[in-house]
Amino acid sequence: MSAWGYGYVTDVEYTDDFYREQTPALMALAATLGGFESPELEGHFKYCELGCGQGRTSLVLAALNPDAEFHAIDFNPAHIAHARRQARLAGLRNITFQECSFDELTGRRLDAMPGFDVVTMHGVWTWIAPALQTAILAFLNARLNPGGLLYVSFNALPAWSQAMPLQRLVRELAAAAPQRSDLAGARAVEQLERLVEANIVPERYRVAAKRFKDAGKMLSYLAHEYLNEHWQPAYFADVARDLAGAKLSFVACSDLMKNFYNLVLTEQQRALMSEISSPELRESLKDFCTDNWFRQDVFVRGAHRMSEQRREQLLGAQRLTLMRPTPEAFEISKPDGSRWRPDAAVYDAVFKALKRRPHTVAELLNLEGLPKEHLVGAVELIGMLVGTGVAGLYQDPSRAQIAGAETFNALLDSDPEIHLTRGAVITVPAARTGVILTAPMYALYRCIRRGQTPDADELARAFIKRCRDRGGHPVIDDKVIEDEAEAQTVVTRDYAFKIERLVPIWRTLGML
Repeated sequence: MSAWGYGYVTDVEYTDDFYREQTPALMALAATLGGFESPELEGHFKYCELGCGQGRTSLVLAALNPDAEFHAIDFNPAHIAHARRQARLAGLRNITFQECSFDELTGRRLDAMPGFDVVTMHGVWTWIAPALQTAILAFLNARLNPGGLLYVSFNALPAWSQAMPLQRLVRELAAAAPQRSDLAGARAVEQLERLVEANIVPERYRVAAKRFKDAGKMLSYLAHEYLNEHWQPAYFADVARDLAGAKLSFVACSDLMKNFYNLVLTEQQRALMSEISSPELRESLKDFCTDNWFRQDVFVRGAHRMSEQRREQLLGAQRLTLMRPTPEAFEISKPDGSRWRPDAAVYDAVFKALKRRPHTVAELLNLEGLPKEHLVGAVELIGMLVGTGVAGLYQDPSRAQIAGAETFNALLDSDPEIHLTRGAVITVPAARTGVILTAPMYALYRCIRRGQTPDADELARAFIKRCRDRGGHPVIDDKVIEDEAEAQTVVTRDYAFKIERLVPIWRTLGML
Protein backbone atom coordinates (compact mmCIF):
# COMPACT_ATOMS: atom_id res chain seq x y z
CA MET A 1 0.00 0.00 0.00
CA SER A 2 1.17 3.59 -0.53
CA ALA A 3 0.66 7.05 0.90
CA TRP A 4 -1.31 8.18 -2.17
CA GLY A 5 -3.74 5.26 -1.89
CA TYR A 6 -6.05 6.71 0.81
CA GLY A 7 -5.84 3.29 2.46
CA TYR A 8 -6.62 1.48 -0.81
CA VAL A 9 -4.42 -1.27 -2.28
CA THR A 10 -2.11 0.15 -4.96
CA ASP A 11 0.90 -2.19 -5.24
CA VAL A 12 -0.94 -4.80 -7.34
CA GLU A 13 -3.31 -4.13 -10.23
CA TYR A 14 -7.01 -4.97 -10.12
CA THR A 15 -8.36 -7.81 -12.28
CA ASP A 16 -9.03 -6.93 -15.91
CA ASP A 17 -12.67 -7.98 -16.20
CA PHE A 18 -15.87 -6.97 -17.99
CA TYR A 19 -19.10 -6.33 -16.05
CA ARG A 20 -22.20 -6.50 -18.23
CA GLU A 21 -24.35 -4.82 -15.57
CA GLN A 22 -22.63 -1.55 -16.55
CA THR A 23 -23.93 -1.82 -20.12
CA PRO A 24 -26.13 1.22 -20.92
CA ALA A 25 -28.79 -0.88 -22.66
CA LEU A 26 -29.13 -3.21 -19.66
CA MET A 27 -29.30 -0.27 -17.23
CA ALA A 28 -32.04 1.34 -19.33
CA LEU A 29 -33.91 -1.98 -19.44
CA ALA A 30 -33.74 -2.27 -15.64
CA ALA A 31 -35.16 1.24 -15.33
CA THR A 32 -37.98 0.42 -17.74
CA LEU A 33 -38.83 -2.79 -15.87
CA GLY A 34 -38.96 -0.69 -12.70
CA GLY A 35 -41.37 1.70 -14.42
CA PHE A 36 -39.02 4.69 -14.72
CA GLU A 37 -37.99 6.80 -17.69
CA SER A 38 -34.34 6.74 -18.72
CA PRO A 39 -32.29 8.87 -21.13
CA GLU A 40 -31.93 7.97 -24.80
CA LEU A 41 -28.92 5.67 -24.89
CA GLU A 42 -28.73 4.94 -28.61
CA GLY A 43 -26.31 6.81 -30.84
CA HIS A 44 -24.73 9.79 -29.12
CA PHE A 45 -24.70 9.81 -25.32
CA LYS A 46 -22.09 10.50 -22.63
CA TYR A 47 -20.87 7.82 -20.22
CA CYS A 48 -18.49 7.97 -17.26
CA GLU A 49 -17.00 5.10 -15.25
CA LEU A 50 -15.60 5.93 -11.81
CA GLY A 51 -12.92 3.51 -10.64
CA CYS A 52 -12.43 1.87 -14.05
CA GLY A 53 -9.48 -0.33 -13.05
CA GLN A 54 -7.67 -1.50 -16.17
CA GLY A 55 -10.57 -0.21 -18.26
CA ARG A 56 -11.94 -3.42 -19.79
CA THR A 57 -15.63 -2.54 -19.34
CA SER A 58 -15.34 0.99 -20.70
CA LEU A 59 -13.15 -0.17 -23.60
CA VAL A 60 -15.71 -2.80 -24.65
CA LEU A 61 -18.56 -0.29 -24.37
CA ALA A 62 -16.66 2.35 -26.35
CA ALA A 63 -16.06 -0.18 -29.13
CA LEU A 64 -19.77 -1.06 -29.11
CA ASN A 65 -20.94 2.57 -29.19
CA PRO A 66 -18.73 4.50 -31.64
CA ASP A 67 -21.03 7.54 -31.64
CA ALA A 68 -21.05 7.86 -27.84
CA GLU A 69 -18.49 9.64 -25.65
CA PHE A 70 -16.78 7.73 -22.84
CA HIS A 71 -14.75 8.95 -19.87
CA ALA A 72 -13.10 6.49 -17.49
CA ILE A 73 -11.39 7.52 -14.25
CA ASP A 74 -9.01 5.70 -11.93
CA PHE A 75 -6.35 6.93 -9.52
CA ASN A 76 -3.88 4.11 -10.23
CA PRO A 77 -1.43 5.16 -12.98
CA ALA A 78 -0.66 1.54 -13.87
CA HIS A 79 -4.35 0.98 -14.63
CA ILE A 80 -4.64 4.10 -16.77
CA ALA A 81 -1.42 3.39 -18.69
CA HIS A 82 -2.70 -0.09 -19.58
CA ALA A 83 -6.15 1.20 -20.57
CA ARG A 84 -4.74 3.97 -22.77
CA ARG A 85 -2.48 1.49 -24.52
CA GLN A 86 -5.45 -0.81 -25.24
CA ALA A 87 -7.54 2.10 -26.54
CA ARG A 88 -4.71 3.16 -28.84
CA LEU A 89 -4.19 -0.36 -30.20
CA ALA A 90 -7.94 -0.71 -30.81
CA GLY A 91 -8.11 2.67 -32.54
CA LEU A 92 -10.78 3.95 -30.14
CA ARG A 93 -11.15 7.72 -30.43
CA ASN A 94 -14.31 8.09 -28.35
CA ILE A 95 -12.83 7.28 -24.93
CA THR A 96 -10.71 9.33 -22.54
CA PHE A 97 -8.90 7.83 -19.55
CA GLN A 98 -8.06 10.14 -16.65
CA GLU A 99 -5.71 9.41 -13.78
CA CYS A 100 -7.06 11.13 -10.69
CA SER A 101 -8.54 10.45 -7.29
CA PHE A 102 -12.21 11.09 -6.67
CA ASP A 103 -11.42 14.08 -4.47
CA GLU A 104 -9.56 15.64 -7.43
CA LEU A 105 -12.73 15.79 -9.54
CA THR A 106 -13.10 19.47 -8.73
CA GLY A 107 -12.16 22.87 -10.12
CA ARG A 108 -10.77 22.97 -13.65
CA ARG A 109 -10.82 19.22 -14.02
CA LEU A 110 -14.55 19.13 -13.20
CA ASP A 111 -15.27 22.16 -15.40
CA ALA A 112 -13.64 20.43 -18.37
CA MET A 113 -15.94 17.41 -18.13
CA PRO A 114 -19.36 17.26 -19.81
CA GLY A 115 -22.66 16.34 -18.26
CA PHE A 116 -23.18 12.57 -18.34
CA ASP A 117 -26.22 10.49 -19.21
CA VAL A 118 -24.73 7.47 -17.42
CA VAL A 119 -22.26 7.11 -14.54
CA THR A 120 -21.17 3.72 -13.26
CA MET A 121 -18.98 2.51 -10.39
CA HIS A 122 -18.37 -1.16 -9.82
CA GLY A 123 -16.75 -2.29 -6.58
CA VAL A 124 -16.07 1.26 -5.37
CA TRP A 125 -18.56 2.53 -2.80
CA THR A 126 -17.91 0.22 0.17
CA TRP A 127 -14.16 0.03 -0.38
CA ILE A 128 -13.17 3.71 -0.14
CA ALA A 129 -12.81 6.37 2.55
CA PRO A 130 -15.90 8.38 3.59
CA ALA A 131 -14.25 11.56 2.28
CA LEU A 132 -14.05 10.00 -1.18
CA GLN A 133 -17.71 8.96 -1.01
CA THR A 134 -18.53 12.59 -0.29
CA ALA A 135 -16.45 13.64 -3.31
CA ILE A 136 -18.35 11.21 -5.53
CA LEU A 137 -21.67 12.64 -4.36
CA ALA A 138 -20.46 16.13 -5.25
CA PHE A 139 -19.38 14.90 -8.68
CA LEU A 140 -22.75 13.22 -9.31
CA ASN A 141 -24.57 16.34 -8.22
CA ALA A 142 -22.52 18.43 -10.65
CA ARG A 143 -22.12 16.12 -13.65
CA LEU A 144 -24.90 13.51 -13.83
CA ASN A 145 -27.57 14.98 -16.08
CA PRO A 146 -31.20 15.27 -14.93
CA GLY A 147 -32.79 11.95 -15.80
CA GLY A 148 -29.36 10.31 -15.99
CA LEU A 149 -28.69 6.80 -14.67
CA LEU A 150 -26.22 5.66 -12.03
CA TYR A 151 -25.02 2.09 -11.55
CA VAL A 152 -23.49 1.28 -8.17
CA SER A 153 -22.45 -2.06 -6.72
CA PHE A 154 -21.48 -2.66 -3.10
CA ASN A 155 -21.05 -5.23 -0.34
CA ALA A 156 -24.38 -5.45 1.42
CA LEU A 157 -25.40 -5.86 5.04
CA PRO A 158 -26.59 -7.81 6.92
CA ALA A 159 -25.09 -10.76 4.98
CA TRP A 160 -21.54 -9.50 5.51
CA SER A 161 -21.99 -8.98 9.27
CA GLN A 162 -20.60 -12.39 10.23
CA ALA A 163 -17.63 -12.06 7.86
CA MET A 164 -16.64 -8.55 8.96
CA PRO A 165 -14.54 -9.72 11.95
CA LEU A 166 -12.71 -12.13 9.62
CA GLN A 167 -11.94 -9.37 7.14
CA ARG A 168 -10.43 -7.34 9.96
CA LEU A 169 -8.40 -10.35 11.03
CA VAL A 170 -7.16 -11.01 7.47
CA ARG A 171 -6.14 -7.38 7.08
CA GLU A 172 -4.30 -7.40 10.42
CA LEU A 173 -2.53 -10.67 9.59
CA ALA A 174 -1.47 -9.29 6.20
CA ALA A 175 -0.12 -6.10 7.82
CA ALA A 176 1.78 -8.01 10.51
CA ALA A 177 4.41 -9.16 8.00
CA PRO A 178 4.39 -6.58 5.20
CA GLN A 179 5.01 -7.72 1.63
CA ARG A 180 3.28 -7.24 -1.72
CA SER A 181 -0.47 -7.12 -1.06
CA ASP A 182 -1.48 -10.19 -3.06
CA LEU A 183 1.16 -12.34 -1.36
CA ALA A 184 0.35 -10.90 2.05
CA GLY A 185 -3.33 -11.60 1.49
CA ALA A 186 -2.67 -15.20 0.45
CA ARG A 187 -0.53 -15.74 3.55
CA ALA A 188 -3.18 -14.20 5.78
CA VAL A 189 -5.95 -16.40 4.35
CA GLU A 190 -3.79 -19.50 4.87
CA GLN A 191 -3.25 -18.43 8.48
CA LEU A 192 -6.99 -17.85 8.87
CA GLU A 193 -7.68 -21.43 7.74
CA ARG A 194 -5.34 -22.78 10.42
CA LEU A 195 -6.92 -20.53 13.04
CA VAL A 196 -10.35 -21.91 12.14
CA GLU A 197 -9.08 -25.51 12.25
CA ALA A 198 -7.61 -24.89 15.72
CA ASN A 199 -10.91 -23.36 16.84
CA ILE A 200 -9.14 -20.11 17.71
CA VAL A 201 -11.65 -18.66 15.29
CA PRO A 202 -14.88 -20.30 16.52
CA GLU A 203 -17.01 -22.79 14.63
CA ARG A 204 -19.73 -20.22 13.88
CA TYR A 205 -17.34 -18.41 11.50
CA ARG A 206 -16.57 -21.45 9.32
CA VAL A 207 -19.11 -20.68 6.59
CA ALA A 208 -17.92 -17.07 6.32
CA ALA A 209 -14.28 -18.18 6.31
CA LYS A 210 -14.93 -20.18 3.13
CA ARG A 211 -15.49 -16.93 1.24
CA PHE A 212 -11.94 -15.88 2.06
CA LYS A 213 -10.55 -19.27 1.06
CA ASP A 214 -12.37 -19.10 -2.29
CA ALA A 215 -11.13 -15.55 -2.89
CA GLY A 216 -7.59 -16.75 -2.21
CA LYS A 217 -7.65 -18.54 -5.57
CA MET A 218 -7.45 -15.10 -7.23
CA LEU A 219 -4.69 -13.23 -5.41
CA SER A 220 -5.15 -9.81 -7.01
CA TYR A 221 -8.90 -9.92 -6.35
CA LEU A 222 -8.27 -11.04 -2.78
CA ALA A 223 -6.01 -8.05 -2.10
CA HIS A 224 -8.39 -5.49 -3.61
CA GLU A 225 -11.47 -7.01 -2.00
CA TYR A 226 -10.29 -7.45 1.58
CA LEU A 227 -7.12 -5.49 2.38
CA ASN A 228 -8.38 -1.94 2.03
CA GLU A 229 -8.34 0.19 5.16
CA HIS A 230 -11.85 1.58 4.58
CA TRP A 231 -13.57 -1.69 3.57
CA GLN A 232 -17.05 -1.31 5.04
CA PRO A 233 -20.21 -3.13 3.83
CA ALA A 234 -23.39 -1.09 4.01
CA TYR A 235 -27.14 -1.46 4.33
CA PHE A 236 -29.04 -0.60 1.17
CA ALA A 237 -31.08 2.01 3.03
CA ASP A 238 -27.91 3.90 4.04
CA VAL A 239 -26.51 3.87 0.51
CA ALA A 240 -29.84 5.07 -0.89
CA ARG A 241 -29.99 7.89 1.64
CA ASP A 242 -26.44 8.96 0.82
CA LEU A 243 -27.21 9.00 -2.91
CA ALA A 244 -30.39 10.96 -2.24
CA GLY A 245 -28.03 13.82 -1.38
CA ALA A 246 -27.24 13.98 -5.10
CA LYS A 247 -30.98 13.82 -5.95
CA LEU A 248 -30.79 10.15 -6.91
CA SER A 249 -33.64 7.65 -6.51
CA PHE A 250 -33.55 3.86 -6.68
CA VAL A 251 -35.25 2.37 -9.73
CA ALA A 252 -34.23 -1.32 -9.93
CA CYS A 253 -31.60 -3.98 -9.38
CA SER A 254 -29.47 -4.50 -12.47
CA ASP A 255 -29.49 -8.20 -11.54
CA LEU A 256 -32.97 -8.38 -13.03
CA MET A 257 -34.15 -11.52 -11.24
CA LYS A 258 -33.86 -9.77 -7.88
CA ASN A 259 -36.62 -7.36 -8.89
CA PHE A 260 -39.23 -10.12 -8.87
CA TYR A 261 -40.35 -10.35 -5.27
CA ASN A 262 -42.45 -13.46 -5.99
CA LEU A 263 -39.25 -15.33 -6.90
CA VAL A 264 -37.02 -14.20 -4.04
CA LEU A 265 -39.53 -13.98 -1.18
CA THR A 266 -42.13 -16.31 0.29
CA GLU A 267 -45.81 -15.40 0.18
CA GLN A 268 -45.78 -14.56 3.89
CA GLN A 269 -42.71 -12.35 3.48
CA ARG A 270 -44.30 -10.49 0.57
CA ALA A 271 -47.47 -9.89 2.58
CA LEU A 272 -45.53 -8.37 5.47
CA MET A 273 -43.32 -6.30 3.17
CA SER A 274 -46.38 -4.82 1.49
CA GLU A 275 -47.19 -3.10 4.78
CA ILE A 276 -43.94 -1.08 4.58
CA SER A 277 -44.21 2.11 2.54
CA SER A 278 -40.50 2.94 2.29
CA PRO A 279 -38.89 1.33 -0.81
CA GLU A 280 -35.44 1.76 0.78
CA LEU A 281 -36.49 -0.19 3.85
CA ARG A 282 -38.22 -2.86 1.74
CA GLU A 283 -35.03 -3.42 -0.23
CA SER A 284 -33.00 -3.66 2.97
CA LEU A 285 -35.46 -6.19 4.39
CA LYS A 286 -35.24 -8.15 1.15
CA ASP A 287 -31.48 -8.39 1.75
CA PHE A 288 -32.25 -9.88 5.18
CA CYS A 289 -34.56 -12.47 3.62
CA THR A 290 -32.29 -13.48 0.74
CA ASP A 291 -28.90 -13.37 2.48
CA ASN A 292 -27.73 -11.01 -0.27
CA TRP A 293 -23.97 -10.35 -0.08
CA PHE A 294 -23.59 -8.07 -3.10
CA ARG A 295 -25.91 -5.47 -4.56
CA GLN A 296 -25.92 -4.12 -8.11
CA ASP A 297 -28.37 -1.26 -8.37
CA VAL A 298 -29.56 1.39 -10.81
CA PHE A 299 -30.53 4.87 -9.62
CA VAL A 300 -31.90 7.82 -11.57
CA ARG A 301 -31.28 11.52 -10.98
CA GLY A 302 -34.81 12.82 -11.10
CA ALA A 303 -37.28 9.94 -10.94
CA HIS A 304 -40.07 10.17 -13.52
CA ARG A 305 -42.48 7.25 -13.59
CA MET A 306 -43.99 6.04 -16.84
CA SER A 307 -47.49 4.72 -17.42
CA GLU A 308 -48.12 0.98 -17.62
CA GLN A 309 -49.13 1.46 -21.25
CA ARG A 310 -45.83 3.14 -22.11
CA ARG A 311 -43.82 0.48 -20.29
CA GLU A 312 -45.59 -2.29 -22.20
CA GLN A 313 -44.96 -0.42 -25.46
CA LEU A 314 -41.24 0.04 -24.77
CA LEU A 315 -40.73 -3.53 -23.62
CA GLY A 316 -42.75 -4.92 -26.52
CA ALA A 317 -40.47 -3.16 -28.99
CA GLN A 318 -37.32 -4.72 -27.53
CA ARG A 319 -35.80 -7.43 -29.72
CA LEU A 320 -34.47 -10.56 -28.06
CA THR A 321 -31.99 -13.18 -29.21
CA LEU A 322 -30.66 -16.34 -27.63
CA MET A 323 -27.38 -15.96 -25.76
CA ARG A 324 -26.93 -19.58 -24.75
CA PRO A 325 -28.64 -22.94 -25.40
CA THR A 326 -32.15 -23.16 -24.03
CA PRO A 327 -32.59 -25.37 -20.95
CA GLU A 328 -34.45 -28.67 -21.07
CA ALA A 329 -36.69 -27.45 -18.24
CA PHE A 330 -36.96 -23.71 -17.65
CA GLU A 331 -37.52 -23.15 -13.93
CA ILE A 332 -36.39 -20.84 -11.14
CA SER A 333 -35.37 -21.97 -7.65
CA LYS A 334 -37.22 -20.15 -4.85
CA PRO A 335 -35.96 -19.47 -1.30
CA ASP A 336 -38.30 -22.01 0.28
CA GLY A 337 -36.79 -24.79 -1.83
CA SER A 338 -39.64 -24.94 -4.30
CA ARG A 339 -39.32 -24.10 -8.00
CA TRP A 340 -41.23 -21.57 -10.06
CA ARG A 341 -42.16 -22.94 -13.45
CA PRO A 342 -43.50 -20.52 -16.04
CA ASP A 343 -46.18 -21.35 -18.58
CA ALA A 344 -44.40 -24.12 -20.52
CA ALA A 345 -46.66 -23.77 -23.56
CA VAL A 346 -45.65 -20.12 -23.94
CA TYR A 347 -41.96 -20.48 -23.17
CA ASP A 348 -41.50 -23.58 -25.35
CA ALA A 349 -42.95 -21.65 -28.29
CA VAL A 350 -40.78 -18.62 -27.48
CA PHE A 351 -37.61 -20.72 -27.36
CA LYS A 352 -38.52 -22.41 -30.64
CA ALA A 353 -39.03 -19.01 -32.29
CA LEU A 354 -35.77 -17.58 -30.92
CA LYS A 355 -33.83 -20.58 -32.26
CA ARG A 356 -34.91 -19.46 -35.74
CA ARG A 357 -34.12 -15.74 -35.41
CA PRO A 358 -34.37 -12.74 -33.08
CA HIS A 359 -37.90 -11.49 -32.33
CA THR A 360 -39.44 -8.51 -30.61
CA VAL A 361 -41.11 -9.17 -27.28
CA ALA A 362 -44.46 -8.24 -28.82
CA GLU A 363 -43.96 -10.82 -31.58
CA LEU A 364 -43.08 -13.50 -29.03
CA LEU A 365 -46.15 -12.80 -26.94
CA ASN A 366 -48.37 -13.12 -30.00
CA LEU A 367 -46.89 -16.18 -31.67
CA GLU A 368 -49.32 -18.30 -33.62
CA GLY A 369 -50.53 -21.24 -31.57
CA LEU A 370 -50.05 -19.75 -28.10
CA PRO A 371 -52.80 -20.53 -25.59
CA LYS A 372 -55.59 -18.01 -25.79
CA GLU A 373 -55.57 -15.41 -23.01
CA HIS A 374 -52.27 -16.65 -21.58
CA LEU A 375 -51.03 -14.59 -18.63
CA VAL A 376 -47.39 -14.07 -19.64
CA GLY A 377 -46.67 -10.36 -20.04
CA ALA A 378 -43.77 -8.33 -21.36
CA VAL A 379 -42.33 -7.66 -17.88
CA GLU A 380 -42.23 -11.35 -17.02
CA LEU A 381 -40.93 -12.55 -20.39
CA ILE A 382 -38.09 -10.10 -20.82
CA GLY A 383 -37.24 -10.19 -17.11
CA MET A 384 -36.99 -13.99 -17.05
CA LEU A 385 -35.13 -14.43 -20.34
CA VAL A 386 -32.63 -11.60 -19.93
CA GLY A 387 -32.40 -12.01 -16.16
CA THR A 388 -31.36 -15.66 -16.46
CA GLY A 389 -29.01 -14.89 -19.36
CA VAL A 390 -30.79 -17.28 -21.72
CA ALA A 391 -31.59 -14.35 -24.00
CA GLY A 392 -30.27 -10.85 -24.50
CA LEU A 393 -31.19 -7.62 -26.23
CA TYR A 394 -30.63 -7.54 -29.99
CA GLN A 395 -30.06 -4.84 -32.58
CA ASP A 396 -28.97 -4.76 -36.21
CA PRO A 397 -25.42 -3.40 -35.83
CA SER A 398 -24.11 -0.60 -38.01
CA ARG A 399 -20.98 -0.92 -40.13
CA ALA A 400 -19.14 1.34 -37.69
CA GLN A 401 -20.11 -0.88 -34.76
CA ILE A 402 -19.02 -4.03 -36.58
CA ALA A 403 -15.71 -2.46 -37.61
CA GLY A 404 -15.00 -1.23 -34.08
CA ALA A 405 -15.78 -4.62 -32.58
CA GLU A 406 -13.63 -6.47 -35.11
CA THR A 407 -10.65 -4.23 -34.38
CA PHE A 408 -11.08 -4.55 -30.64
CA ASN A 409 -11.56 -8.32 -30.76
CA ALA A 410 -8.44 -8.65 -32.90
CA LEU A 411 -6.40 -7.56 -29.88
CA LEU A 412 -7.03 -11.02 -28.42
CA ASP A 413 -4.73 -12.50 -31.04
CA SER A 414 -1.83 -10.35 -29.82
CA ASP A 415 -1.56 -12.53 -26.71
CA PRO A 416 -3.66 -15.62 -27.50
CA GLU A 417 -2.20 -17.99 -24.91
CA ILE A 418 -3.51 -16.05 -21.92
CA HIS A 419 -7.03 -16.27 -23.27
CA LEU A 420 -6.66 -20.02 -23.68
CA THR A 421 -6.06 -20.23 -19.94
CA ARG A 422 -8.50 -17.74 -18.43
CA GLY A 423 -10.95 -16.93 -21.21
CA ALA A 424 -11.80 -13.69 -22.97
CA VAL A 425 -14.41 -10.99 -23.53
CA ILE A 426 -15.76 -10.76 -27.08
CA THR A 427 -17.35 -7.47 -28.14
CA VAL A 428 -20.73 -8.25 -29.75
CA PRO A 429 -22.52 -5.26 -31.35
CA ALA A 430 -25.71 -7.22 -32.12
CA ALA A 431 -26.16 -7.96 -28.41
CA ARG A 432 -25.05 -4.46 -27.33
CA THR A 433 -22.67 -5.99 -24.80
CA GLY A 434 -19.57 -8.07 -24.32
CA VAL A 435 -19.82 -11.85 -24.16
CA ILE A 436 -17.55 -13.61 -21.68
CA LEU A 437 -16.08 -16.85 -23.01
CA THR A 438 -14.44 -19.35 -20.68
CA ALA A 439 -11.07 -20.77 -21.71
CA PRO A 440 -12.55 -23.89 -23.39
CA MET A 441 -15.23 -21.77 -25.10
CA TYR A 442 -12.59 -19.36 -26.39
CA ALA A 443 -10.53 -22.25 -27.80
CA LEU A 444 -13.60 -23.32 -29.81
CA TYR A 445 -14.33 -19.74 -30.88
CA ARG A 446 -10.72 -19.19 -32.03
CA CYS A 447 -10.70 -22.48 -33.93
CA ILE A 448 -13.75 -21.48 -36.01
CA ARG A 449 -12.57 -17.87 -36.46
CA ARG A 450 -9.39 -19.26 -38.03
CA GLY A 451 -11.43 -21.15 -40.59
CA GLN A 452 -10.91 -24.56 -39.06
CA THR A 453 -13.58 -27.24 -38.72
CA PRO A 454 -13.98 -27.89 -34.98
CA ASP A 455 -13.40 -31.43 -33.79
CA ALA A 456 -14.67 -32.11 -30.26
CA ASP A 457 -12.12 -34.84 -29.54
CA GLU A 458 -9.14 -32.75 -30.68
CA LEU A 459 -10.33 -29.66 -28.82
CA ALA A 460 -10.79 -31.72 -25.65
CA ARG A 461 -7.34 -33.28 -25.93
CA ALA A 462 -5.69 -29.86 -26.38
CA PHE A 463 -7.59 -28.29 -23.49
CA ILE A 464 -6.81 -31.17 -21.11
CA LYS A 465 -3.12 -30.90 -22.03
CA ARG A 466 -3.10 -27.17 -21.22
CA CYS A 467 -4.65 -27.93 -17.84
CA ARG A 468 -2.08 -30.66 -17.14
CA ASP A 469 0.85 -28.48 -18.28
CA ARG A 470 -0.16 -25.93 -15.64
CA GLY A 471 -0.54 -28.49 -12.88
CA GLY A 472 -4.35 -28.47 -12.96
CA HIS A 473 -7.33 -30.47 -14.13
CA PRO A 474 -10.33 -29.63 -16.32
CA VAL A 475 -13.48 -28.46 -14.52
CA ILE A 476 -16.87 -29.21 -16.07
CA ASP A 477 -20.10 -28.20 -14.31
CA ASP A 478 -18.06 -27.27 -11.22
CA LYS A 479 -16.58 -30.78 -11.03
CA VAL A 480 -12.79 -31.23 -11.08
CA ILE A 481 -11.97 -34.23 -13.30
CA GLU A 482 -8.63 -35.81 -12.42
CA ASP A 483 -8.87 -39.17 -14.22
CA GLU A 484 -7.37 -38.89 -17.73
CA ALA A 485 -9.84 -41.16 -19.51
CA GLU A 486 -12.85 -39.64 -17.76
CA ALA A 487 -11.60 -36.14 -18.57
CA GLN A 488 -11.31 -36.99 -22.27
CA THR A 489 -14.84 -38.41 -22.34
CA VAL A 490 -16.48 -35.60 -20.39
CA VAL A 491 -14.66 -32.70 -22.09
CA THR A 492 -15.26 -34.20 -25.55
CA ARG A 493 -18.98 -34.52 -24.76
CA ASP A 494 -19.03 -30.89 -23.55
CA TYR A 495 -17.36 -29.66 -26.74
CA ALA A 496 -19.76 -31.70 -28.90
CA PHE A 497 -22.69 -30.02 -27.12
CA LYS A 498 -21.16 -26.57 -27.68
CA ILE A 499 -20.53 -27.25 -31.37
CA GLU A 500 -24.12 -28.39 -31.88
CA ARG A 501 -25.99 -25.93 -29.67
CA LEU A 502 -23.77 -22.91 -28.94
CA VAL A 503 -22.02 -22.26 -32.24
CA PRO A 504 -25.32 -21.53 -34.10
CA ILE A 505 -26.10 -18.88 -31.46
CA TRP A 506 -22.67 -17.29 -32.00
CA ARG A 507 -23.40 -17.15 -35.73
CA THR A 508 -26.74 -15.42 -35.13
CA LEU A 509 -24.94 -12.88 -32.93
CA GLY A 510 -22.39 -12.22 -35.66
CA MET A 511 -19.50 -13.50 -33.53
CA LEU A 512 -18.49 -15.91 -36.32
